[in-house]
Amino acid sequence: MEMNTTLIGIIILLLIFVPVGYLIFNTTGQDKKAKKTVSQLSQTKGIHVKNIEVIGNCVIAVDETSKKLVYSSKTNPNADFKIIDMVEVCDCRAKSIKQTDKTLDWVGLELIEKTGKVEIPFYIENDEEGFTKDPFVCLQDAKRWEGTLKPMLKAS
Repeated sequence: MEMNTTLIGIIILLLIFVPVGYLIFNTTGQDKKAKKTVSQLSQTKGIHVKNIEVIGNCVIAVDETSKKLVYSSKTNPNADFKIIDMVEVCDCRAKSIKQTDKTLDWVGLELIEKTGKVEIPFYIENDEEGFTKDPFVCLQDAKRWEGTLKPMLKAS
């Protein structure tokens, strides 16, 4: 009787932990694949990025020597790959759109150029296909990236 109870307990634990482990493994693999793709695309354009970071559905990196920011989406890194020359950027700031005091609808970076502005989303509330983190964690990431990018801006 005890053997049957132990066997049922092991089966229940496997039913719980195997799918969770698979999700963690699958997500980590997608992050690595997106980082590798962005790194390869950057190198073909002559940009040497060191720290590539995945924040939500955004893959973002910077080359501090050439002052170029590269970003793409995690779901489609080849098609969404973009390069921004930080010398052309006038201002950089972390931006969030609040729904209420406790909820955020959109979090990301806003880069203001002479020709317009570029928004790099880290978190979008109603994005069903994107991979998301907590919006307040994304806001902290956006502020950290703002601090990284501000020294690269052209002194106006």
